[in-house]
Amino acid sequence: MNEESGWTPSPCLGLDVHKATTTATYLGRDGRTKRVWTFPTTRSALGALTREVDPQTPIVLEASTAGKAVATVLKEAGRELHMASPRDVGLIAKSSVKTDARDSAKLAHLYQAGFLPECYIPPPEIDRMRSVVRQRQDLGYKVVLVKNQIHALVTRSLLDSEMGGVSDWFGASGLRRLVQLPLGPDERTALARYLRQLTYLATQEEELQRELAQLAVDREDVRLLMSIPGVDYYTAVALIGEIGDIRRFPTKRTLASYAGLVPRADNSGAHVSSHSHVKPGDMVLKRFLCGAVMGMLLARQDTAVKRFYRKKSKQIGGAKAQVAAARKLSAVVWWILTNRTPYREQDEDLTERKEAKLDRVAQLPTAPVSVEELAAVGAEVEAKAEVLGRLHREWPTPPVEDKREGNG
Repeated sequence: MNEESGWTPSPCLGLDVHKATTTATYLGRDGRTKRVWTFPTTRSALGALTREVDPQTPIVLEASTAGKAVATVLKEAGRELHMASPRDVGLIAKSSVKTDARDSAKLAHLYQAGFLPECYIPPPEIDRMRSVVRQRQDLGYKVVLVKNQIHALVTRSLLDSEMGGVSDWFGASGLRRLVQLPLGPDERTALARYLRQLTYLATQEEELQRELAQLAVDREDVRLLMSIPGVDYYTAVALIGEIGDIRRFPTKRTLASYAGLVPRADNSGAHVSSHSHVKPGDMVLKRFLCGAVMGMLLARQDTAVKRFYRKKSKQIGGAKAQVAAARKLSAVVWWILTNRTPYREQDEDLTERKEAKLDRVAQLPTAPVSVEELAAVGAEVEAKAEVLGRLHREWPTPPVEDKREGNG
């Protein structure tokens, strides 16, 4: 016991979670290891764990895809959880010898010592919002890839001049001209393949838009953020998903710092850094704040953020001005969510139209995939398993077992 502070370490359980197995280390009140064991990372095994370990024992684990899934199951069981930032744990307790048992013990010891760099554990509804937003982002990346392939096909055919004067190749007039290009048989086949891919991706996007609308329609915080010109329900859901509970951020500056929108500090003694590079942060939140700035520029309503961007862009250029304006917008977001009040410079007609669209899309019928339908899809993929396996071997992906997520 620390006589000065009166603090006594409590027993705790450290978990080193992987996709297939989890290693647990139980520390007694004296900080000594009482038990180390490994079990499958399954719901049934986690249920057994909650029955074995005293309900008052804190459980500590690192943030990762598997770790967050385990945390969800344990929270449902009513356990006290503490999630650590992997990056910060590595900095605090770097070791030349790394095993699952050592990693689980390290987490437990850091918690007992009061040095655990904890991060946010989002509730299920916030986690769901993050998941759908990331699926929607993934579609965007794929659409850009396919469109770039079409541009490259036209260039290889020396037909860019035929598309001159067309600002959007994939709008109505652009597509009509695109499909009438004098392409050879092989190029026509490739173009048709790319266009079918775009059609499929667009269909998936429509499904995700309905999911996003259904997540947003009953949330007051989403509707409040939609009062900002340039912020639709997709952007609002993304912002809420990354921020979570606004009470995590006591000031507007802490939110801007979390988003990586404040200058990095490198001060020591008499030396004070003066560089303008921003600190690392939540890249998804930063991306959507920057995107919202561009949306505000396109909106009819004149706002302080728009005026700030225009002034700064003349001084430091458009790219840096966008980040600076995103920092200003993050303060607006913090104020709206903290005070539960709409944006004071909103365009009320635009806000009404956005809310009407949200209500309309949320009411569109959705049919959850049944077990039978999923089995049928699986059978279709099974018929192409050899082809998919060959493609995967030709373009292997890096291992993801130790891929860690941020501390958000």
